[in-house]
Amino acid sequence: MAEHVVERFHPTALYASPLIRTAKTAEYLAQRAELPVSYREDLRELFFGHFEGLTLAEIQQRFPVEWARSQDEDDMDFGWPGGEERRAFFDRVLSAFDDLIRRHSDENVAVVSHGGVLSSYIAHLIDRRPSRWRNYLLDNCAYAEVEANGSEVTVVRWNVVEHLPTETFYPV
Repeated sequence: MAEHVVERFHPTALYASPLIRTAKTAEYLAQRAELPVSYREDLRELFFGHFEGLTLAEIQQRFPVEWARSQDEDDMDFGWPGGEERRAFFDRVLSAFDDLIRRHSDENVAVVSHGGVLSSYIAHLIDRRPSRWRNYLLDNCAYAEVEANGSEVTVVRWNVVEHLPTETFYPV
């Protein structure tokens, strides 16, 4: 993916969430693009509070009331106990991308982040409703291409996987 992004887009700036998985991915991209990584807290995934580290199956089984409420995408006040409310998360994500667009007009910027962050932003651009993020999921190592022209921001493509191998690899 790193080689593909560098060859296709020639990024001039690279931003990433500081969380481990994205930070490692960003480092590969940074090496190939010969760019430093600028880590931003506002690109990190939604904070699940007391539920951090649990699988969705564990949450469904152990916390059915919270799980049921989480399914209402229009409940902007929902937040996992001890975690971040949706409204705050969406505001944080949209502000982060607005800031990057302002800072880097007429540049190609690579952003390495998480499914919730990227899908929320794509949902905002297409539907004006970041809470519809489930409709715009990205596969692991897929990317989205977004074009900013002044105040107009357009999704060119999303969930692009053409750069990934088509074979399935199994350990021997």
